[in-house]
Amino acid sequence: MTSKPSPERSSGLPPEITTTECRTCGTLVSGVDGRYACGMCGWVNHWSEGHRELPSAEDDPDWQAH
Repeated sequence: MTSKPSPERSSGLPPEITTTECRTCGTLVSGVDGRYACGMCGWVNHWSEGHRELPSAEDDPDWQAH
């Protein structure tokens, strides 16, 4: 099965550092492309809330098809 690259991945844009407030304790947290984890209370947002599609295994330079 093959998939077409998403516009986000094919654009060649680097990951973006984003910042928000923790939804549980209010601490200012930074993440990559809208995906966050709070080091103070352990809150994490769901992966689907990110600003871009996650890369596939094939996009990983260390991935090897077997």
